[in-house]
Order: sequence, then C-alpha cells, then structure tokens
Amino acid sequence: MTPEEVMKRHARSFAPAAMLLDRRDRARIARLYALCRTVDDLADTVGGAEIRERLRRLARDLDCARSADPLVREARDLLSDRAAGLAAFRHLVETVAEDTGPLAIRNEAELDRYCAGVAGTVGVMVCALFDVDTRWHPAATDLGKAMQMTNICRDVQPDAEAGRRYLPATLCPHAPSAIAAGTPEAARDVRAAVAELLTRADALYLSGRSGLPALPLRLRLAVATASGLYAGIGDELRARACDPLSGRVFVPARRKFRLSLTAVAGQLQARRTPPHEGHHAAT
Repeated sequence: MTPEEVMKRHARSFAPAAMLLDRRDRARIARLYALCRTVDDLADTVGGAEIRERLRRLARDLDCARSADPLVREARDLLSDRAAGLAAFRHLVETVAEDTGPLAIRNEAELDRYCAGVAGTVGVMVCALFDVDTRWHPAATDLGKAMQMTNICRDVQPDAEAGRRYLPATLCPHAPSAIAAGTPEAARDVRAAVAELLTRADALYLSGRSGLPALPLRLRLAVATASGLYAGIGDELRARACDPLSGRVFVPARRKFRLSLTAVAGQLQARRTPPHEGHHAAT
C-alpha cells in the first residue's frame, strides 16, 4: 500500500483536506502520515514489551545514518537537514513507546504531555517539512494537541475496551473496564470529562489557528480544513450531550462539505498577520 493509499484509508479528516495540496506536497505529507501511522499501529495492534523496546531502539537509532531499520531510514530521508522535525519524530516515538499496553492517564498535565508527544509533534514535523520558522512551532503544537484531544473524546469506548483510559483520573476516576461496561457512575463522569476536554480543545484550536498565516497558501487551506473537520467532531459530541459511549460519533458528509468551505473561505479572506502571544493556550 502506498503512503497516499494509507492516508486515504485511515485519515478520514485529513486525507480530503490534503487534496488541496499540489501533488509533490501531498506526497510528502502522505509519507509523513504513513510513517507516524506505522509507529502508532505498532503500539496499538501489536503492543507489548517487545514492541516497546523496538520503539525505544528506533528513537535511539535516529542518529545513525547507517541504520538498517526501514522506519529510521524513511524518517531520516524525509526529514533530512531538518533537525526540529527529526527531534519531533523522536519525541513521538518515545511517547508512543510508553503506550504499548494498558494505560490510565493520571491528571491533566500528563494528558497534555501525551497529546504533545503523539500529535503536537506532528504539527512541528509538518512545519519542518515546509521550512516554517520555529517561532510558529508552538501554535502548530497546540493545533496537534487540539486534534488529539478531540480524538480522545470521540474514542473513549474503543480505548476503554482496549484497556486504555486517556481521560484524566482527576476528571474520570474509573477503570477502563468500568467505562467499557458503561456503569452509571462511569458514564456520568465520562460525559463531564468529555465536556471539559472539549472546552480545553477549543482554546487549543484558537491558539493553533493563530499560526496558520505562516503556512504556504495551499498548506494553510489544507490544515485549516482538517482542523475544522476535527473540531466538527467535538460539535457532534456536544450535540449528543458529550456522550461517546452511545456509539461512534462522525460528522455527516454534508456537514463536512460545509465545514470545509467555511475553513477555506475564512483563510482566503484572512490577512497575513503575526501570531498573537495571548492566543497560546495555557497548559
């Protein structure tokens, strides 16, 4: 399966947005997505101590130009001469390495670190691929964190069934088994936690979008569209009283089209302005 086929199959929100890119840039984004997806799949579908050690070794070997690991070679080829991008990929791999089995996030600070490690890093890698100045990287990190937090809110049920609880214990102090079973107390706290995290995600989206003017026009349109579609998942959850346990939430095709048009129109009308420091989300 080619990188673009991988992205089309799995990235249901970003793959359509990536069509706004030209062929060369779309291919680079697809390679980055496939690389990160492979790392994530190793943890999610295989997992265990052996995969944890493989990922840790991968992170160490990123400095080795002669590594035989195909993931190392792909990362170095894609992010060559882009130190910030390679460092972000290492951070992602190290974070995913600790997510290869049962997991229960303890507090909001731990959740923030997790979201930064698995998704904020992707924003930095995209910036590195397109040679975006490092002063914009915090906004890119926040946008990635916002999308990951939205994913966490949507996927509470399947995550719990896999023995994982990304909702912080400070907001939802229940074992994954109780969440998966939908006990009344767990269901109540899940709804409250999701409502809180979606509010936090809103602030992260605002901060992240403040960096969009730094991106080349086509990439700006693609990222704005993807972030609008992800935020739309949060809106659908709110329409369901923040209940992710009653079935998987999705954005209807007609609404996806409207969200995409709104995002593109908004960016085409926006003027190029520097980021506002006050927009950086507090953690």
